[in-house]
Amino acid sequence: AANPPTEITAPGSGSVALPPDMATINAVVVTQNENAQDAVSQNNARYERVVASLTQLGIARGDISLTYYNVSYNPRPAGTTTNAPGEIYGYTVNRSFAVKVRQIGNAGRVSDAALAAGATSIDNVSFGISNPHSARMEATRRAVAEARSNAEAVAGAAGLRITGIKSIEFGGLAPAPMIARVSSAKMSAPTEFDQSNVNVTVSVSVVFFAEP
Repeated sequence: AANPPTEITAPGSGSVALPPDMATINAVVVTQNENAQDAVSQNNARYERVVASLTQLGIARGDISLTYYNVSYNPRPAGTTTNAPGEIYGYTVNRSFAVKVRQIGNAGRVSDAALAAGATSIDNVSFGISNPHSARMEATRRAVAEARSNAEAVAGAAGLRITGIKSIEFGGLAPAPMIARVSSAKMSAPTEFDQSNVNVTVSVSVVFFAEP
């Protein structure tokens, strides 16, 4: 009986750098009140003002989405009438939401508008690409080519040649590298964000067959 082919497992990675064409702004609205309904109502009102301001800038309502919502209560200690340093008593409503900016040059204006309309803070601004499919395909091609090159080097050193592929395992898509943080509610000049390329990276592990 013929000997089974030798198996060689080889890693590979491929990367494609593209300029970003969209931004995601993560904003927060926080309200506090000793009455739960008032805290919620105030948060709702501020959030709706932010949404109205952003839609006036051309942001589609469907591109504004809730990412986190929490209502917490911190009771005032019995017998106290003033707040201890750093303590907030009553109800706190924390609402986080993401805004997709498809006209990437408007990311700074959108961030400023959200703060001016009532957002408490901008947690972060990240940049990405709206359709990474073609970049992912090219990164995959490069990753598999690198894995084959690695396997051929091993096979050649052992006096073998690659004859086929048994299996391929894929890794993931790299995140956008640029993140900005904004916390000031009043800015004297419009905010602008520097944008760096987004790296789409795919990693693979390929099991090759090799024979003499």
